[in-house]
Amino acid sequence: MEDALLQSFHKLLTSRTGLHIRDKDHEQFRRTLAFRMKELKLLRPEAYYQLLDNATPQSEVEWKQLMARLTNGESYFFRDKGQLTLLQQTILPELIERNRRRHILRVWSAGCSTGEEAYSLAILLHELLPHHTGWKLLILGTDINEEVLDKARQGIYSEWSFRMVDTELRQRYFQPVPKGYEIDPQIRRMVTFRHGNLRRDPFPNPAADIHEMDLILCRNVLIYFDPAAVGAVLRKFELSLADEGYLVTGHAELNHQNLGQLKTKMFPESVAYQRHLKAAIAPPSQPLPVPATPPTVQIKPATPQQRTPAARPHSHPSIIPPAKNAVPAQEKTNKTSLEPSSKLPAELPSNTEELLQQVKSLLHNGSYTVALEKLEDALRRDTDNFAVLALAAQAYANLGQHVKAAVYCRQAITLDSFAPAPYHLLAHIVEEQGQADEAKNLLKKVIYLAPSYVAAYIDLGALYQREGDMPRARQMRKTARELLQKMPPQEVVEACDGLTAATILGHLQEMA
Repeated sequence: MEDALLQSFHKLLTSRTGLHIRDKDHEQFRRTLAFRMKELKLLRPEAYYQLLDNATPQSEVEWKQLMARLTNGESYFFRDKGQLTLLQQTILPELIERNRRRHILRVWSAGCSTGEEAYSLAILLHELLPHHTGWKLLILGTDINEEVLDKARQGIYSEWSFRMVDTELRQRYFQPVPKGYEIDPQIRRMVTFRHGNLRRDPFPNPAADIHEMDLILCRNVLIYFDPAAVGAVLRKFELSLADEGYLVTGHAELNHQNLGQLKTKMFPESVAYQRHLKAAIAPPSQPLPVPATPPTVQIKPATPQQRTPAARPHSHPSIIPPAKNAVPAQEKTNKTSLEPSSKLPAELPSNTEELLQQVKSLLHNGSYTVALEKLEDALRRDTDNFAVLALAAQAYANLGQHVKAAVYCRQAITLDSFAPAPYHLLAHIVEEQGQADEAKNLLKKVIYLAPSYVAAYIDLGALYQREGDMPRARQMRKTARELLQKMPPQEVVEACDGLTAATILGHLQEMA
């Protein structure tokens, strides 16, 4: 296929879907087109272009097939703890209180993939409004990929979708079935899934229930759009929000965009955008804090007293429990970063090893603020302790303080440039920011330093798949499987959130 014709396909794809193919990915794009032509037994690329460009039923079918090849279906429950904490503790309670008289709440997961995000929202709302009889709740999930929507509607997930979730949540809301775990029917009935094309579909659209939305989540989707497409979709989101409704995107996805009637609101956990009908035109947004790898979400059972409708904002159960001494909800809007407590720190152990064990225990229990008090005090005494810096980076990442997490990662790397863990955490930070090339370089560095570091191969494979480079994605997963097969089945794999070698191997074999 000639370059000029390939560019025509690219322009058609962008105008139709908003997706942007980078120059370095053109060859993979060319191979994907060739694969679809072979499947359709078309000998000339011009014939395939004509099929895609014509408004026919056959064209619609083929676009669905092509998008299944070009878009990534990777997702998991409670992704990005910082943003989910913001939703659970601040935004959703505010929306519930505001709509308490109307008993209407409308939420949209745009680019929902296999449904984990939409179901995560449903679980949060079920806990915040356990007796939601009389409420008219809409939780809508849309995606351009029909294959992932089919999986979302089935509501059956493997262990891999729970890699950031405490096992208690899985026990409460999922039942084991032969192919994995099936979501509770009550939660599944709360969510509606529909095909949706953010670039092409008109919205607001009352016929499709996309209007007067109280909350729109569109995370890690717009990073694949060109700037013009991001701007067009942003305008439609703005018009589809109710007054004072919220838009939550992936971190830094709206950099340099005109926000119109959306106002940036800074929270300790993340950034959100709120629509104000009387707002003046906002200036282009500034670079935002970068997210880190989401930690395991620990969901605690609600007590009978907690499982009653909230009487006021923030009187809801702690689905994602805050760390001890966390910033009170009413103070969050006045603080944009979490600083160590001004109180006298807890007594420090006499030796570093004892300190590290105490901090690891605190982190495991979710007491991130207390852990950071100990770590920051230790760093004031000894600024060149690699282990303390690495734990501080993880603790700040767990609290959503991503800029500080990245700083501590780099300080740790300066002290020990051969340790793989800081590179791995930093790779997740820059990948979520949209810097896929830098993330790949960091993961390759991890593999160079530690050839048996399974998590790096898995993460690199996911990045390659997201770019449509399936040969490299399969090679990364093949190497990960080979490494896992050499490990004892019940051995916990480093940097894989407590999952065993057997569990991860089973997931990778399903993907083969």
